[in-house]
Amino acid sequence: MRKRPLYYTFGNHMHWVDMQWLWGYDVLPGCVEDMRALIDATGARGNVNFDVVGYEKMAAESPQALAQLRQVVAQGGAEPVGCSYGQPYGLFHGGESNVRQFAFGVRSTQRLLGQRPRSFWEEEFYLFDQLPQILRRCGYTGACLFFQWTWHTPEIPLESASLITWEGIDGSRLPALPRNALNVHQWPEDFDGLLDQGLITELAHPAIVQWLELMPSRDWMCRSEILLPRLAELIDDPRFDVRARTVGAMIRELAEQTPPDAVPTRRYHPDQVWHGLTLGKNADRHPRQSRAVERQILEAEAISAAAGLLGRPYPSWDVYPAWELDEAWRELLAAQHHDNHECEGLCGFVGYQQMDKAESIAREVHGRTHKMLELRVGEPIACNGCGWTRRRAVGGRSAGLATIPPFGYAAIGTSASSAEAASSVQDGPIRTLRRGGWSVSVDVERVWITQVCSPTHAAGALAAGAPLLDLRQIVSGEVDYPLAGGVASVDERDGIITLIVSRPNEAGAADGPGCLLITVSIPEDASGVTLTIDGLAGLARPDPGLGAALRMPVEPAFEIGSIRADSPFAIEAVEGSGPVRRKYPTGDWMTSEQWFETLERSIVSHALLDLLAPDGAGLLVLHDGAQQWFRTERGVEVVLSAYDPWDEARYQIGDAALAFRLIPHGPMRDVERARLAHEFAHERDQPRATAGASRHPGPAGGGGAPIHRTAPPVFAPIEIGGGNALCHAFYRDSPKSGEGLPEWAGHEMRRRSDGSCTHPFVVRLVEWNAEPGEVLLKFPGQIAAAAKTNLMGEVGPGVGGGSETFWLEPEAAEPPEWASGLRIDGGWSQVRVPLGPREIGTVLVDLVLGRKQWRDLDARRDVWATIHRGDESSATGERQ
Repeated sequence: MRKRPLYYTFGNHMHWVDMQWLWGYDVLPGCVEDMRALIDATGARGNVNFDVVGYEKMAAESPQALAQLRQVVAQGGAEPVGCSYGQPYGLFHGGESNVRQFAFGVRSTQRLLGQRPRSFWEEEFYLFDQLPQILRRCGYTGACLFFQWTWHTPEIPLESASLITWEGIDGSRLPALPRNALNVHQWPEDFDGLLDQGLITELAHPAIVQWLELMPSRDWMCRSEILLPRLAELIDDPRFDVRARTVGAMIRELAEQTPPDAVPTRRYHPDQVWHGLTLGKNADRHPRQSRAVERQILEAEAISAAAGLLGRPYPSWDVYPAWELDEAWRELLAAQHHDNHECEGLCGFVGYQQMDKAESIAREVHGRTHKMLELRVGEPIACNGCGWTRRRAVGGRSAGLATIPPFGYAAIGTSASSAEAASSVQDGPIRTLRRGGWSVSVDVERVWITQVCSPTHAAGALAAGAPLLDLRQIVSGEVDYPLAGGVASVDERDGIITLIVSRPNEAGAADGPGCLLITVSIPEDASGVTLTIDGLAGLARPDPGLGAALRMPVEPAFEIGSIRADSPFAIEAVEGSGPVRRKYPTGDWMTSEQWFETLERSIVSHALLDLLAPDGAGLLVLHDGAQQWFRTERGVEVVLSAYDPWDEARYQIGDAALAFRLIPHGPMRDVERARLAHEFAHERDQPRATAGASRHPGPAGGGGAPIHRTAPPVFAPIEIGGGNALCHAFYRDSPKSGEGLPEWAGHEMRRRSDGSCTHPFVVRLVEWNAEPGEVLLKFPGQIAAAAKTNLMGEVGPGVGGGSETFWLEPEAAEPPEWASGLRIDGGWSQVRVPLGPREIGTVLVDLVLGRKQWRDLDARRDVWATIHRGDESSATGERQ
């Protein structure tokens, strides 16, 4: 009898984060040993899926085990897959964080395992609209989309094929193994009946794809000794020609054997996907803090890159503090790990320690650079962490507005203009606050925002209808309304309506446990209405699960025609998922029975949700990290906080206030939505820049030499014009980034500059409107070389960007308006960068002004070389 072909591969998932922290130093070495035992005993071929920080830890802590793994990879027994640095739930973290996850992961994997990762496959849910583009532009050539059920229950559509073409929102495509009925979890029981079911006989080339988490410990359930009997039975089955392959090899062979028109193309819309996590638990503390730290690192990178263009003295010893900022990223990327979020009660505290370290590094770099710039300008400055010119409130409570160019700074004394004062009117229980054509009305008795109006939408046209702020949760099986106690006090000062809501005690008096502080304000730049809710940690813990979560409705007065929500680097229309399931333990997470809840119409919103009327006008809701929303009959509900029983006794909200901004508007483009969301996030990070705000003791490399006022009062390192793109990152790469990447553009830049280009500048652009266009990038001074690259900084054919990467032609440019009176050596230069619809573009630039200025230390050798030889009176630099 002719045997039927049957492909098989496994993914061996393990991580340093959590597992090695809790199970001990033997986890990763033991996992390698157990995988080798499985391969040797069966002849199977598979894939290794460690967090890449784990490979780095193995290099330091267990180099022999790493050498064994490297040998397995070299012999073709296992292929490194996934290779994100910290294995996050990428959907919940920033777009730039996702880029750095793979950029750091690819480089370290290639360096430590001797093989560049080409296949994406992560065990935990990792899926969003822009991921195919990010992967392709990091050099990945294939993917597997089977995400295992563990503590979470992810869902993507089931396919009846062995191979699909996975398409992203921008049109980027990767061949991929889909989720189908032949996906097998790590339990041998999953093989029961597998070889007798539909796809085995229906498909010409069926493929079994299995996740493993091998660890030879009695305190673990997935061990080779348990798996070997069933796997050996599969391989020896006389009905099948079992072809054990790695994921990359399997994809290549399936593609060769399947006619192109028989490979379905699939783009998974957010409404078709369910992350399976209790998103919103602990008030989104983990992803919320992660995104705040990401922004701090990006701001530290941008201000450091800008300072290097002004020449010496440098705030750091070198022209750019590359190692420090890379270390901040490494700590953050590891802290973003799925176990630090999913298993927050088990190990998340270590993730917070990592985020604290990353934040500390970023604050140190930013603080000393800010201080140096203030010393060189001669007065306090305000900085702009966004890649476009914006107005910022400066100067404390009597705030003015400073206009600051992209990633630049402006002296507060010369750039600030006064902000319009806010006024308020009382009409019974209704308090109305007004500023700059904006108004918001608050019913202080019912604690409702009854109306929000913008200058372009008159009163009543776009009201945030009752009952915004009608909070509710389920405690001990009963619906609890945290605002039921009523308002204990109302305060109106500094253009802010402040409501203090106390919980009633058993007798009904408003002095029970818990107290909510709610503020409603219109910011100085009159950019919307801001709502903050503080004190959630004092409320009773809700019952387990998302169904019992603390929720707030947003119900506009108009009929909702559509909803737009954002994900990392993308915005699109959503309606909410179909019925989905979430599972929880009844007790001890590892041994207790589990239960399910069913949820409907889930929407994940990264930073914004826009409720649109049929005519395109709408109510844009920006938020600072409340990512889980649900569609309702009249609007949406946002999860403010939930209790996840996987966290067992830990329910830690933290002390941060949750913030929202409400913006009624006419027809609006996605690029404007993204811009407003980013500005709101930066405003929440740094509410005001005050005079003398930088209390840093001083620069790291300046020594005791006097610092002269040589910097201009206003400066920026870049100006972006044209197209529908925003600039999301501006930093510098070091030669370390090009290690092992022969097509890295920095190598050619260094060659062309005779070694002078040590740290090329990197610009990250994102096109938001799904429209092709050209972006004009202007820089101070001469552009010696510039290239449009993939996300790894590579240029040329076959680097994951194909014909989309090429060298750019610099040309002379007129200075931007803000720099019309600024003298720049070499004037201004520019390059034109074409971007496709929704493209994530990367440009590497060698700017002459940014090249390191070397000191002639040999001319002062006597300072160190001879001082120890003579008598004290002849010592150089002796004080008289």
